[in-house]
Amino acid sequence: MTASHPMQTGGTVNDLSQPSQPTLPISRIVQGKNPRTNFDPDKMAELEEGIRAVGVLEPIVVRPIPGTDRYEIIAGERRWRAAKNVFGDGYDMPVVIKDASDETAEAMSVIENYHREDMSPAEEAHAAQRQLLRQRGDKEETARLMGWSPDVLERRLALLACTHAVLQALTSRTILLGHAELLSGIPPDKQDTVLEGILAQKVPVAVLKAQLGRYARQLADAIFDTAPCGGCAHNSARQAGLFAESLGEGYCQHPSHFEKLTLQAVQARADALRDEFPVIRIVKASDGFTPLPLTAAGDLGVGAPQYTSCQGCQSFGCSVSAMPGSYGEVTRSLCFDAACNSQKVALWRKAQRDAQAAVAEAAGKGSAKAGKRNKSAAKPAAVAPANQTPQRVVAHRLTEWRKWLAKALMAQPQRSQRVLIALALAGRGADLREAQFRNAFERIAGQPGRAGFGVRGGLQRADAAPEAQLERLLQAATASAAFGVSTSDLELLLNYAEVDEGRYFQWDKAFLDLFTTSELESLAAEVGLKKAMGSGFKVARSGKKQEFIAALLKVPGFAYQGTVPAVMCYPRQPILADEAQDGSGEADEVEGSEATDTAAEPQPEPALA
Repeated sequence: MTASHPMQTGGTVNDLSQPSQPTLPISRIVQGKNPRTNFDPDKMAELEEGIRAVGVLEPIVVRPIPGTDRYEIIAGERRWRAAKNVFGDGYDMPVVIKDASDETAEAMSVIENYHREDMSPAEEAHAAQRQLLRQRGDKEETARLMGWSPDVLERRLALLACTHAVLQALTSRTILLGHAELLSGIPPDKQDTVLEGILAQKVPVAVLKAQLGRYARQLADAIFDTAPCGGCAHNSARQAGLFAESLGEGYCQHPSHFEKLTLQAVQARADALRDEFPVIRIVKASDGFTPLPLTAAGDLGVGAPQYTSCQGCQSFGCSVSAMPGSYGEVTRSLCFDAACNSQKVALWRKAQRDAQAAVAEAAGKGSAKAGKRNKSAAKPAAVAPANQTPQRVVAHRLTEWRKWLAKALMAQPQRSQRVLIALALAGRGADLREAQFRNAFERIAGQPGRAGFGVRGGLQRADAAPEAQLERLLQAATASAAFGVSTSDLELLLNYAEVDEGRYFQWDKAFLDLFTTSELESLAAEVGLKKAMGSGFKVARSGKKQEFIAALLKVPGFAYQGTVPAVMCYPRQPILADEAQDGSGEADEVEGSEATDTAAEPQPEPALA
């Protein structure tokens, strides 16, 4: 609405009822809240030349500043600047006075600048943002007030994803709108660096588009859930729907975030394989990883028996790819011990060569009988399969061996006495374990436990022990050493006591839980469970680990009692044969078998069995 205010017409005060054009001295007109911040010097020079020739023909729009005789520019700051430079503060500027609120004034300014096609899209974006805040997020009302279509509003607001430096470059016309539209889709921490390259190399929009396309990631390749990507500012579909310049649909323009989500998905796939393989390797492009496939046949095969055994090895596993083009792909049946694998391959090759030589020798003799005798030579000679026992299984069997030895010594009075004498002769009395013996003493002697006692207290308790139980208590003292001796001495004592593993070993869930699915398959093949299950084995193997374990523990007709897997058997060795040593007993400390534990020994059981 036009209001009445003191004006000048040709330097004379007048009012808006007069037909002549209202004017105000430039000195009474001040700069308003113009969304335009850049004024092109060349275009300003052209405008000044025109004003110098004919004056200002089109009035500017102003509004009164309450409590003063001054007026604030709503639209026309370029003309005001040019006239001030040409004619000075005394020039009578043609004006149209409007009573307008702040939001109406800014909307009018944006509309005026927009339709003159001289305002930067960055300046329009900031103006749109301010107007949207005033309208409390109502985009429809904001677009109406600014005289824009909803699409124009969305395009300008989308530019606010650009950094300040990019928007400044757009405002100063050092980059094109296409540059800014493309840059809006990449992470803010990358935009300024890319901008520097654009300015330094004068990169055209088309070249920038091609360069950014090489770094973008195709959402079709994602192995994570892309549903949340629909509303992401870095989804190229957003730019494609708004801007003239974009990478098109289907791209993530935030490679580092894409990689982060991918690694999380890869890790989830790796975690899902923990029950199946002892080793799971996540492979990145920077690793230089070369897989070592493990097979039964072929040039690098190890033979069927050894392959089955390798499945139970601590170096058997798989890899999960975190590399572009193969995200999440699982490569199974890999060996992660190259030296061991080379030995197994060499043994199998030798066995095959020996078999072929035997066949050739038989054929050379030309004897039918020889051919029959050597018919079996067509197959390679059997090679005893071996693997590296997982340390968790080694620790478990050590605990079990100690329990078995203690039980065996409690059942063999004479051998128990000799073991005690041997420990004393070797100066290994410290191997007796107080905690285990105390528990056994309280049970055998029938005396309630006490917190602690010295030698005096020990004598008192020993003297009070029933005489009939003294021999049994000495056995318990000896048996407690099963929990204190070294691993090599443990193996010696197991052999001396002739401990029968089949008497003590139990097939149960706790034992099978120690193994991965691949290790369980190897174990089942070794003891005959796989054969006993027949076709049902494959079905059970394909299920979850716990279901597989349950199936392995209820095979009809299988002789569980007395069947002991090799991993739970102690190494047999001669005990009482003469040895060439100085009697110091140092040789006892040498651990000389694959079954020997190289890890920290588990804590002893709280009581003798």
